[in-house]
Amino acid sequence: MDPQPKRPKKSDLLVRSLSSIILGPPVLAAVYLGSPYSDELIVLSGLILAWEWASLCYRRKIEAPGWFLVVSITGLLTLSAFGYTDFFVPALLSCAIMLYLYTRFANRKSDLAFWLTLGLGYLSVTTYSLLWLRNSSGNGFEIVLWILLVVWSTDIGAYFSGKSIGGPKIAPGISPKKTWAGLIGGMVSAALISYVFAEFTGLYNPLILGLSGAGLAVISQMGDFFESHIKRRFDAKDSSNLIPGHGGLFDRVDGLLACALLVFLIHIVY
Repeated sequence: MDPQPKRPKKSDLLVRSLSSIILGPPVLAAVYLGSPYSDELIVLSGLILAWEWASLCYRRKIEAPGWFLVVSITGLLTLSAFGYTDFFVPALLSCAIMLYLYTRFANRKSDLAFWLTLGLGYLSVTTYSLLWLRNSSGNGFEIVLWILLVVWSTDIGAYFSGKSIGGPKIAPGISPKKTWAGLIGGMVSAALISYVFAEFTGLYNPLILGLSGAGLAVISQMGDFFESHIKRRFDAKDSSNLIPGHGGLFDRVDGLLACALLVFLIHIVY
């Protein structure tokens, strides 16, 4: 059984807050300005996320298949940023097949082949979703900004409601800090921020966007659980130590990636 998680120290919360304050404005500025600044941000993020995933799989000592993962994701996003989106799916499938076969048969590591290939597919599609949402719509800035606000408000609402109310855990074997009270608090927070966002922008029906925000909060938490499962699988506390107080980039954007993928799929279908 996992030990009871300790409450964050005030110094830890200060470091986390300062990191968010420092990183937040450049991210928002890049999203607002759009291409090429948002493209560069997403490509760089994809590169870092791929490196973190490979580091997890290899427990920090990355070998050739892990670097192939990093190069593949960076290349796929770069091609997409330059407008070669028609090549994304066939190029992704080709890279995935080569990565799996090489790791599975040349290195004789079937489990590693699965996790590396999963990372290639998941990180490529989710980061591509962000790129597509920002560039392929007249209101791309508003869509990506809304997703960011939902994820941030979900984290804040879940943290404070979970800490103040406590109660039963959702999945203590995966993420021992997550409670049902925190999830509900995150959903309420995301619904409120979405409603206000719709009122200010006038682009969407406030009630519909509010309900959508609550649903997206659940997806954000699922993305968090997914990343927590991966870290537990490879016995890691954080995806890296890149961001003071937060761990790695994957620790910071796990919910964002899941939400971007869902919003992307909804736009593609409808």
